[in-house]
Formats: sequence, C-alpha cells, structure tokens
Amino acid sequence: MAEPPRFFWDSAGHAHTNALHWEGFPRLLWESLQVFGYTKPPPYDGVEYDEEDVPRCRVKMTIPPHPTLSLWSPIEVNVIGHRLADTFEAAAIEAIHTFCDQHPEEVAGYPIGLFPAMDSRDPEWTFRVAYCDHLLGTLAGETLRTAVRFMSAQYRYQMLQQHGIYRLTNIAQGYRNQVGRQNTQIEALQATITAKEEDITQREETIQHREEQIVESDALITQRDTVIDFLQEQVHELNLNLGQAIDHINMLHEQPEQPAANEPEDDEEEDPEEVEGVSGIDSEHGDPVLSPYHSSSGSQSSVGNLDDF
Repeated sequence: MAEPPRFFWDSAGHAHTNALHWEGFPRLLWESLQVFGYTKPPPYDGVEYDEEDVPRCRVKMTIPPHPTLSLWSPIEVNVIGHRLADTFEAAAIEAIHTFCDQHPEEVAGYPIGLFPAMDSRDPEWTFRVAYCDHLLGTLAGETLRTAVRFMSAQYRYQMLQQHGIYRLTNIAQGYRNQVGRQNTQIEALQATITAKEEDITQREETIQHREEQIVESDALITQRDTVIDFLQEQVHELNLNLGQAIDHINMLHEQPEQPAANEPEDDEEEDPEEVEGVSGIDSEHGDPVLSPYHSSSGSQSSVGNLDDF
C-alpha cells in the first residue's frame, strides 16, 4: 500500500514530512526500502533560517529500525542546504549512500546497488557494477526504469541546487555592492578623521601654549601673593602701633588737670608794705624834682635803691 504524502509545520517553525509529494530521491529511497521490508517511510524534519543574512536550511532524516531484522540499526543523516526542497533531496541521497555502505551484499541484487558511490574507487561499488549481469535478465526493465528515474531525480536536484546558487550569487553581488559603498564611506570617514586629527593637533598646541601662559601667570600671581602677604603684615604692624598710639592718647586725655601752685602768704604781705614804705617816703619828702642835670643812670640807681627798703 502506497504511503500518502504528509506535510505539516510545528509551533517551532519546523517542517515535518515524508517528502513523497514529487518524483525525486526521497521517493526512490522509500521504494527501495520497501523492497527490503520496511513498512514506514523515513520522516524528514527541516527548518529554514538565515545565517549572517544568507538563507540556509537544515534537515534531519531518520531511517527507522527494521521491523524484523534487529541487526539493521537506524540511519540518521543531517544535511545543510539552501531551501527545504533541495535539502530534502540531499538528505535522501546521503541516506541511500549510507544504506548501501551498511548493506552492500543485500543491495547488490537490486538496481539501488548501482547507485553512484561518493568515491568512484569504492571496492564494493566497483564490484557491484562489474558483476551486474543478473540485473539484465528478468530485472532488466526495472533496472532501466530505476536508472531513468535516478537520472531524472538527479537533474531535478541539480536544478534546485542551481537555483540556490543563483540566489547566493545575487546575495553575494548585493554584498559586494554594499561593501563597495561602505568602502567609499570608510574612505570619506578616514579623510574626515585625518582632518579632525589635524585640528586636534592644532588645538593641543594651542592648549599647550595656554598652559605655559597659565604657568607663567601662576608664578606671577604667587609673587604678587608674596608681596601682598608682606604688605598685609606691615599693615597689621602699623595697625597695632596705631592702636597703641590711640590708647596712649586716650590715656592722656583721661588724666585730670592739676591746679597752679599757690604763692606763699609772706610774699603777698610784703609787697603792700614795700609799697606803703615807698609811698611814705614819697609823702615825707614830697615829689622829687627832676633836675635837668640828673642822669638816667642816677635815676636807675635811685630806683634800684628802692629795693633796699
């Protein structure tokens, strides 16, 4: 009974199928497996993704264990391709190679045994090709039909790969153009950076000159600060001296004035007596008559004689 095609997507975005929707290597593999007693076609699990903006596809395909032959272990292949269609084909091709390598004697009696090996010098494959006369008897028609189908599948696979290569070529061309534009931008940026560096160099020289001026100004300010400190010390000393002088003046103003010393009473009493004596003399002898021959010296001596009284 033919297995119906199956295809569905899971929640993670993986495609699950038996890849029997078209004539290709997955269908040829399944028909060959049926000859050896397999009851279920191998499932394919594929997912498409972008790797560095390049579309890629990863497919895992598993040939299940043989239902009756326990020594026939399952076969699992993992293939990277461009899209799901070509990667399903590549997974089936690799599975056919692996199946023929694991069961060389069993496949020798069927057309699948003539499937090209990965290495044309493979002794098992060259032996099967050299002794394939038994396939030209009753199996001649089946062998011819299988060979034609293999060639058709191979052509389809090559077309899928060619489409993938065309797409990669377009992507590469786009990247090349983008890289060219980016290189032009980089050159322009480098020129801008060079101009900026020259400007920065000039500004650094200006800054260095300004720093030297600042150092000189700092030295001058330090000298002036020293002079100012010296002058402030002198002003402080002068203020102290001024304060002391003001205190001394205030102290002098606060002292009371001393009265003049009184003359002795005897002197005060003697003066009237002397005056009275003189008056008496004058009154007894009368007013003196000044002679014209009286000299001034005589007058002075007579006046001096008054002191004798």
